[in-house]
Amino acid sequence: MKIINKVLVILIFWIGSNPIAFGQRGGSMKSILSIENQYLIAKIDNPIRIVAQQNEPVTISQLNATFQGYDSEKESIEIVEGKGYFIINPDSIGIVEIHVTIGDTVEIKKLRVKPIEAVGRLGIHKANSDTKIGVGEFKAQMGIIANIECCGFDARCSVLGFQTTRISNQNQAERRINKGGRFEEETREIIMNAESGDIYIFRQIKYKCPGSEKSQRLDDMIFEIE
Repeated sequence: MKIINKVLVILIFWIGSNPIAFGQRGGSMKSILSIENQYLIAKIDNPIRIVAQQNEPVTISQLNATFQGYDSEKESIEIVEGKGYFIINPDSIGIVEIHVTIGDTVEIKKLRVKPIEAVGRLGIHKANSDTKIGVGEFKAQMGIIANIECCGFDARCSVLGFQTTRISNQNQAERRINKGGRFEEETREIIMNAESGDIYIFRQIKYKCPGSEKSQRLDDMIFEIE
């Protein structure tokens, strides 16, 4: 949020000194909207900051918004006033349009809504890590987790299942399908076979976050045993 505040200070200065720099087809832009990401996240409170070419801060009475899911009609969505910002909480993925009234002008800001995304972890290790894992540390792992590492809170999503492939230091491959995030007995067998120089690949990792209607997929995870 500190970065957003700094950016807004710069934008306010630019708006006041050179509004033509924000020109749009048919006229100059009178307001700027800033969010934490380049999109909104479904089912959480998304803080939004808005500055405009006017003497007073933008008020809630100047705003209204609509939401349209990819398979639904456009409908109104509530905007709540916070301390120096506004909050919007879309119920699902789709497009939010925020209408900003400035004098006799109404500007429309379109924001895409995405599902919350998790980060796959095997213990402290993430996908695409260059760090090798010791044999003992690897065998001590209990399974794959899907961590939410954004949005100001700490939570986990449910891992629905994944495929584990072991490529031994002799280039022999064995695979197992695992249901859930915790290693099942058959998966545990090839985990316990780990030796120095082995490669383990976790693929097709499906997970589902609280409130999500559909499952999502984590990045594949590849680890080399030290």
